[in-house]
Formats: sequence, C-alpha cells, structure tokens
Amino acid sequence: MSIQPGDKVEVQDRAGVTDLCVDGEQYYVLINNNGLLTVEDTDGFSSFNIPCRQVKKVKEESQLISELYKEAYDVEFRLYFANVSDATNFVSKVGKPKFEQSMDVKWFSATNGKITATAFLKGDD
Repeated sequence: MSIQPGDKVEVQDRAGVTDLCVDGEQYYVLINNNGLLTVEDTDGFSSFNIPCRQVKKVKEESQLISELYKEAYDVEFRLYFANVSDATNFVSKVGKPKFEQSMDVKWFSATNGKITATAFLKGDD
C-alpha cells in the first residue's frame, strides 16, 4: 500500500525523530519523496521528515468497511433496545422492514443482497 500526500499515517518507530514525535502519534502526509515523508501534525503546527518504513498508513473507517464488505460472505448490522420508529428507520436503509416475533422478543429486519439489518425492540414496545 503506497503512501500518498493527504494520507494519514501513524508513527511505528521513532528512530531518528525521537524529539519530534511519539509512537502511535498520527500525522498527515504532505510529500512523499521516494520514501521520505514530510508529515504534519493534525493541528498543522509542525512538520518533519520521517522514512515511510517507520510509519503505517491509517485506514479511514469507510476504507476499512469497504474492504471487509468485499471479502465477506454476508454482512449483518444490528440495533438493540430500539423503539418502533428508530427500528423501522434503521432497517429501511437496507429494504422494506419486516416485523417478526418469537416469544417475548420482537424485531424488524430487512435483507438486500448480502446485507441484513435487524433492529430489536425494547421490551415494552
């Protein structure tokens, strides 16, 4: 995975830059000059150079979800202790809500392709 300007990276090894950062700290990449990164802190106040082998690229949440989705056989989203309105709104993002009940448990669910959304109702709804 190549690191490009605009990516967020996390410091894994501070060798040579110990005065400038701490392990686990995150920065934005300004320049990638053949593996030597110029990074800037998230506040934009300071920047320094660090070899790309000393950082790892931070995956944004949407990237991570997309990668997991592509590899998964199916995907399930669940909402617990919802009222009827919240439950139907949640499930309707996937498809037409279907009401189901088993003994004292009530829920709405919908499936679209490999995505299933289920919203369990609070006990009194």
